[in-house]
Amino acid sequence: MKSILFKLPEYALIILAFLAGYSPLFYINPIFIGIIAVLILQIIFKNRISGIVLGSLFFLVNLYFLGALLSEFKEFTEFSDSAKKLLLVGLPIWIINMIPSFTMIYKYSINSFKSNSKKTTVKPL
Repeated sequence: MKSILFKLPEYALIILAFLAGYSPLFYINPIFIGIIAVLILQIIFKNRISGIVLGSLFFLVNLYFLGALLSEFKEFTEFSDSAKKLLLVGLPIWIINMIPSFTMIYKYSINSFKSNSKKTTVKPL
């Protein structure tokens, strides 16, 4: 179960990048093709530093998304049905997007910590 959880973030980000960059009539934005390629390379090579950087960048993008969500919510003068819909749809999407971000950061930082602790051994005098 734990290994499946640690493999999911990259695949979830690939799906999100594909959905964000897709336009009808089979057009995908070239920037998102590049993002998908970087994520596929991350799956293949499992580089520790790029994994932490990708997770951190996705975390920052999600913070920007939360700021946009709250900014839109503040434009409502009263708590109407539209405001409820905005929060009931936006917050779960934000939470679901934050899970792969935290998982990627945790996965690559823990692997870094474990590999560093194995390399440094103290020899008795």
